[in-house]
Amino acid sequence: MLRTIKKLGLIAAALVFQSLIVRDDVPDEKFIELAKQYPQICHFPMGEGTLIDSSWIITAGHIGTDLLRDIKNGYKPKVICNENEYAIDKIIVHPGFKSIEEGLQNDIALVQVKGKIDNVIPANLYDKQDEAGKEITIVGMGDMGTGISGPLKWDKITRAATNRIDGLENGWLYFTFDSPGSENVTSLEGISGPGDSGGPAITDTDGKRYIIGISSHQQGQNKYGRGRYGVTEYYTRISFFYTWITESINIK
Repeated sequence: MLRTIKKLGLIAAALVFQSLIVRDDVPDEKFIELAKQYPQICHFPMGEGTLIDSSWIITAGHIGTDLLRDIKNGYKPKVICNENEYAIDKIIVHPGFKSIEEGLQNDIALVQVKGKIDNVIPANLYDKQDEAGKEITIVGMGDMGTGISGPLKWDKITRAATNRIDGLENGWLYFTFDSPGSENVTSLEGISGPGDSGGPAITDTDGKRYIIGISSHQQGQNKYGRGRYGVTEYYTRISFFYTWITESINIK
């Protein structure tokens, strides 16, 4: 798997993609076990996505543009969902997407696979405006590390961690990587990053699984360090783009 940070090239110091980094006082096995509860996660060569329909995966706009670039260059990227590989049929990047060099906006894309993925129940799209304060689970196969060490290595193992949404900014959700002992820290606290970009923030409500956000970028590295406690993670907000998503996947 290629690292998103390498694919993007020039990265602004205050706005950099991080790996799935977790709190340092919890055994790694707990994060690995948690990830097994989320078969909706899908793996692209350079990032992650989430199954939202039998043939549609939602991901970040910068992952979608990387896929389109690879296809243009003659490469035929595939996606792995629940350990099965699928060919890509169509990619729809939000028309208002702007790269990190341009200020990063509308960081969302949709990918359709050839055929159907029948062995996984897709995640539902969250359309309510009450995300602030919710505890979420983030999932990805990025580099491993802790809030003390930062990213260490990539071992090709999917992990999941938790966090709590601190606030909303139009099309963004954001949350802080809190250290153990902090007032708002969750039991399996973590953040996401390269290799994890495009992955989901998930919440289970009333017996249903919802994707509430998409891994996009991080702020605060200059102050706290790469992948360290205190940085703030930004996810593309599903509810903000709900109409665009539902209209796009119904295109005939």
